[in-house]
Amino acid sequence: MANRVLVVFEKPIFLSFEPVDPHVFATALGVADTSLEISVLLKDSGVHYAVSGQQPSVRILGQEIQEADTSPAQLLAFMQEHGARIHIVEEDLVARGVAPGDLIDGIERIAEGDLARLVKENDSVIVW
Repeated sequence: MANRVLVVFEKPIFLSFEPVDPHVFATALGVADTSLEISVLLKDSGVHYAVSGQQPSVRILGQEIQEADTSPAQLLAFMQEHGARIHIVEEDLVARGVAPGDLIDGIERIAEGDLARLVKENDSVIVW
């Protein structure tokens, strides 16, 4: 059985009525409720999940239909509080114009070239 799991978020889910990608919720539950060592990697458009201060909501035709009291960044912080390591690809931050100061605290910035090392350090990988 895999004890160390790397969960990779590459592309945010846009077609959902949930305020946060359901895979982020599932990962947060996994971090809090299992004995697995879970690491999270944010790459490509997934780097936006770590931007602090976001408050998603659901709108249809300009009408607010659901306010959210949580955000992807809050769930990532929750994961950190429960032992998860969060990594983010530096080159993807730069490509998307995300400043390091915009991120939640405790995110480990890594280079694209370090991805193979990160994968090798874990027993299994889940990619969303």
